[in-house]
Amino acid sequence: MRGELKRHCYRMMGGVQDAEDCVQETLLRGWREFASLREEAAGRSWLYSIATRVCLDAQRTSRRRQTLFGPSLEEMEPGLEPWIEPWPGGIAPSDPERRQDIRLAFVSLLHGLSPRARAMLLLHDGVGMTSAEAAAALGISVAAARSALQRARTALPPQDVTASDEAPIEAYVEAWNAGDVDALVSLLHRDIVMTMPPWHRTFTGRDEVARFMTGVWPRYSGFRAMAVIANGQPAAAVYTRRDDGPHLPHSLHVLAGSGQVGEIVLYAPPLGPSLFAFFDLPPTI
Repeated sequence: MRGELKRHCYRMMGGVQDAEDCVQETLLRGWREFASLREEAAGRSWLYSIATRVCLDAQRTSRRRQTLFGPSLEEMEPGLEPWIEPWPGGIAPSDPERRQDIRLAFVSLLHGLSPRARAMLLLHDGVGMTSAEAAAALGISVAAARSALQRARTALPPQDVTASDEAPIEAYVEAWNAGDVDALVSLLHRDIVMTMPPWHRTFTGRDEVARFMTGVWPRYSGFRAMAVIANGQPAAAVYTRRDDGPHLPHSLHVLAGSGQVGEIVLYAPPLGPSLFAFFDLPPTI
């Protein structure tokens, strides 16, 4: 169950390393409390209950993740709120949690909820607990649990967890490898939205994204891109080179769209390169 527990903690915490830390604590608490498990069949819900409490405890005791940056080259202001990190991979169809959404947009929406409402939604709608079971897991009344669940469902739009993104990832990677900014721009939907968490800047529309890309492109003497999967979505890991140096990790681009790229969540330096290790990507090319 370690993999699905880690994804659950990721949905709760929004960060890959935070999720790993919470899973380790979950397994430790589970080992210590194993005698309290009366029915083996209840083991899955029991561990999810522990994991959820671990995450809630971590959110209460830890300070917000601090921004890693000084002023950026584009003079964008960093945000003070935590950002959602990309998750390496997706969910296999055979996994017990296949009904649960891990797409980046959904996890971001989850983090607009209060921790309790987020926990209730994940335990009830995702894990399949009853309101009474989820209430017991969180140590609250059934009435409070139902209220939190209702607030969560009202705040979030309906999610189609079977939807698949068909953004043209192969062509996107080829455009970067060829250093062809015009080819890249041609892949973008006219109403594309590009964000660069945790910077407070959103690029809206093909023309605005194109101006940004054409401004950044000449700073580098070469690019190498690799296709990966992030949050079950197509993504590209982009390496850059200056002068005659090696290609070094630069940014991770998570794409969404059908036929054209309708959304890019671009994790830029210095955050972007720090994420490459989670995806088992080489440190240089």
